[in-house]
Amino acid sequence: MSNFTLKQDGFNSYTAISNCFIEQFMPYAAGEFVKIYIYLLKCVGENKSELSISKIADAFNNTEKDVVRALKYWQRKGLLRLTFDDENALTSLHIVSLTEVPGSVEEPAPEKLTLNVTDAPIPGQPVHKVPDDPAIPAKKDYSRSEIQMFSGQEELSQLFYIIQKYLGRSLTGQDTNTVLYLYDGLKFPADLIEYLFEYCVSRNHKSIRYIEKTALAWAESGIRSVKAAKLMSAIYTDDCYHVMNAFGLNNRKPTKTESDYVSKWTLSYGFDMQIILAACNKTMDQLHQPSFEYTDAILKNWKSSGVSDAEDIRKLDEAFEMSARKKELKQTKESANTAVNSRFNNFSQRSYDYAALEKKLIGKN
Repeated sequence: MSNFTLKQDGFNSYTAISNCFIEQFMPYAAGEFVKIYIYLLKCVGENKSELSISKIADAFNNTEKDVVRALKYWQRKGLLRLTFDDENALTSLHIVSLTEVPGSVEEPAPEKLTLNVTDAPIPGQPVHKVPDDPAIPAKKDYSRSEIQMFSGQEELSQLFYIIQKYLGRSLTGQDTNTVLYLYDGLKFPADLIEYLFEYCVSRNHKSIRYIEKTALAWAESGIRSVKAAKLMSAIYTDDCYHVMNAFGLNNRKPTKTESDYVSKWTLSYGFDMQIILAACNKTMDQLHQPSFEYTDAILKNWKSSGVSDAEDIRKLDEAFEMSARKKELKQTKESANTAVNSRFNNFSQRSYDYAALEKKLIGKN
């Protein structure tokens, strides 16, 4: 491939990496993409005005397609501006100053992002199971020709590459079918699918089944953009804080297991924080110490009983207390009957020698 010119806003004799890049872009990018971006910064710092795709590929022992994928990834993120000629050959690459990148300085951090009403989950609304939600299409098995058709799209081709980097392995047929379901069935945009894998893998979940369940939960909650997914993640962080506070554990951060419980209660069970905190308080009242397992058992029972608000909890508690009183009364009656029977059976009964009595009667006669 031909050389292209390389430009930057200002030149340095050293490789300077912005803290903004490290904090807001590097954690969410594939490692190979980060390497290539840093390499471009190095080349600019060394005042190299010309570079080629093949030279970058040779530097990292990658294919030229891998390099192009990385460059287009950073272009989508707004860190690069690429110019191509009529034959689709790269002719110019401009490294954008991070002060010009939308979201790198002026926009707030993800946990403070505002969300459009259409993107936001409705607070307190339970998450429905997939069969009960007509908006969630059933998963299908894509044919070989359909897979080839989708794989021919540049957007999906690059998405498959990024997912393989996240998972650290080649995609299986099941993996590919799931990704196509997310893209074609759930209508997730490619950047949301990319963030989905990044989100799950960052939490040590590489199971394609777990990732699919997370995607379904997002779809049921109305998540259709990366912005909405990041806000959902921030909400879970807040939820963890409330749960930890209810348990009196606000002197430390939640463990991964504890965070998974909170996600389970909000995503899988579909409970709002009011109900979750009620279960936490009940746990403390009964055990006098925090227990995520015990709280999970309470919420699991409430879910099977159809609990949706505080009134349902009150009715369920009343029914439980009434059942307990009936059981206690029954046990009291059974204990009383047992005591009576025991007194009767313990009475010392007289024994008679009927043969001797008969002799006495005969002798008197």
